[in-house]
Amino acid sequence: MTPDELLDSVRHLPNQVRDVAVAAADTEGLPDAEGVTEVIILGIGAGRVAGDVIAAICELRGSIPIVATGGRCPSWVSPSTLAIALSDGGDNTAPLEAVEEARAAGARIIAVAAPGTFADACIDWEIPVVPIDPDAGPAAGLVVSIVPVLVVLERLRFVTGMSGAISKTAQQLSERVSQLGETKTIDALAAALDNRLAIVTGAGAVGKHAARRWVQELDRVGDVAAVRRRLPTGPADVASGVRLAESTRNGAVLILLRHDFEPDGLDAGVALLPEHFDDIHSFAAAGDGPLAQILDLVLLADAVAAALLRRRSAE
Repeated sequence: MTPDELLDSVRHLPNQVRDVAVAAADTEGLPDAEGVTEVIILGIGAGRVAGDVIAAICELRGSIPIVATGGRCPSWVSPSTLAIALSDGGDNTAPLEAVEEARAAGARIIAVAAPGTFADACIDWEIPVVPIDPDAGPAAGLVVSIVPVLVVLERLRFVTGMSGAISKTAQQLSERVSQLGETKTIDALAAALDNRLAIVTGAGAVGKHAARRWVQELDRVGDVAAVRRRLPTGPADVASGVRLAESTRNGAVLILLRHDFEPDGLDAGVALLPEHFDDIHSFAAAGDGPLAQILDLVLLADAVAAALLRRRSAE
């Protein structure tokens, strides 16, 4: 992927949020919600990450337990369980075994899937399928799985406020895209990362999953060695980061991902960082609510990856 192609993907992200929300709102044949006492999210790889993010968002807005179980169907699944299976690759059949187990247990099932083997199997089983775009760009990969599930859960009245949150998220991402050309911090970070280790830190569910995405993009797209650590809460965490930085040949760049949903007790540890790290880059999530803020940080990760690609192509 070229830098321009990656940036185009980033610029299209707000519209993709809107498009996948509309597609999910129009899906027919959803199961009856009466009597459902819990929801499980099934998926591996990107689907597992999306499931974890969905569960974290729904902790704040859900009326029943909504749990991400990865590729496993728990033994307690029953006819009162709604299982939502995620598959973002057309031939990714990994969740099929878990779906079969959920069917055998009598669970109600919905699939969120790209066209392909997994979606075809679900259609054969008369499972409603919310379609997603298999060719969505890197920035949209998480979006096409998360947003449809949130829409469906709201339609079934298991969560509230998702339509408004998705609309605000699209607006926030549009504003962030319009600012990218003026964001010198992105180019400064790309320059600082040359032949150095990136230590990406975040706290809470939003920070953890955003940091995971940053590490993935820096490593796979930007060709930068990267690791994820939690934001420090005290001297022991800071010392661990220092040892990691000192073990690398050219030192490390510390990246702080901040957001409004961090747990308490971080101030003391974060205040210690300037004493031990010379190169610290901080990015604050913008937007109203956890969905907007995690996707804002995801967008910034892809913008940094694009900046790294530009630098590499110019060499």
